[in-house]
Amino acid sequence: MIVAEIYKHSDGKVAAFVFSGHSGSGSHGYNIHCAQVSMLSQTAFLGIRQYLNRDVAAENFEHGGLGVELKNPPDELTEAVFQTMLIGLRKIKKLAPNDLKLKVIPLSTAAEENLQSKINDMTPSANKPLPKVEVEDVRIRANIFRNADGKVVGFSVEESDAKPLKEFMIYSESIWILVRSSFYCVKDFLKRDLEFKWKSRRLAMTLKTSPDELTEAVFQTMIIGLREVEKLAPQIVNVTETLGGDT
Repeated sequence: MIVAEIYKHSDGKVAAFVFSGHSGSGSHGYNIHCAQVSMLSQTAFLGIRQYLNRDVAAENFEHGGLGVELKNPPDELTEAVFQTMLIGLRKIKKLAPNDLKLKVIPLSTAAEENLQSKINDMTPSANKPLPKVEVEDVRIRANIFRNADGKVVGFSVEESDAKPLKEFMIYSESIWILVRSSFYCVKDFLKRDLEFKWKSRRLAMTLKTSPDELTEAVFQTMIIGLREVEKLAPQIVNVTETLGGDT
């Protein structure tokens, strides 16, 4: 079972997390829930570090695990990124309750010591290679739409109707959990007014209000995750960005 411990600051915002364990629902490379959880946690970490440029007091990786703690108190922007992760985790938990245990822990002195111990005790190890997929064309196309100022105002993600391959599924489902979580974070957590079309394996959305720092934090974190998969498996996903575009 995957155990996700979410540590919350006294103001209720997420300050740290530790992920450990494995889902028992499939072998390495074909375990969709492990891949989804890894996508959500690592993308949140990258969003915090690469986009928000926040320092972390502690971080450690091991194969199948990740521990991260913010150096400074969380704020609205870090919370937007973490909530995207949490939305996805709750959806996985609902679909596969035996594969994921989600624990929310107030960050007390005792919890802080436990958190530090768990992060420090992680043993770094090399990631195992994921399955290679041979396909004739890109399977998922993501287009990011920006306004004249360069801020993201919407996106569309569409998956080919071709019969999915077993080797393709962990990539596909990881991409979709990130995309859907980002959508729900903007819609339900940030409560922004949207226009959207959602049909099977296609989701297109546009902000009806002007983009802001919080929506940008969510969208940029999503883009980071998509780009990471694109670097790893360019035949799986292609990401394009359109300035002044229309979904």
